[in-house]
Amino acid sequence: MINYPLVTHLLALQDSNKIQQHFSAEKRPTLWRALPAIEELQTAWEAKRDNPRFRKYRTAINDGLAKLKKYYSRFDEKPAYILALGEL
Repeated sequence: MINYPLVTHLLALQDSNKIQQHFSAEKRPTLWRALPAIEELQTAWEAKRDNPRFRKYRTAINDGLAKLKKYYSRFDEKPAYILALGEL
């Protein structure tokens, strides 16, 4: 029998896990993936926030979106990200 609340819970978490995998590399730098990953996660969470299926997670999703916005705005203040995009 399918446990639908558990499936919904796992679907709510899958976006974070997927994005975390963008930063799991042993031999290559991953900073250049940061902005696209944050934007992808933001888009996914905004869709879930507006989906009635994820209504019980809305507060947590909104908190997560606020945290993403906080860190996303920090890219404007730090030149490391721009340096990560350059060629050697």
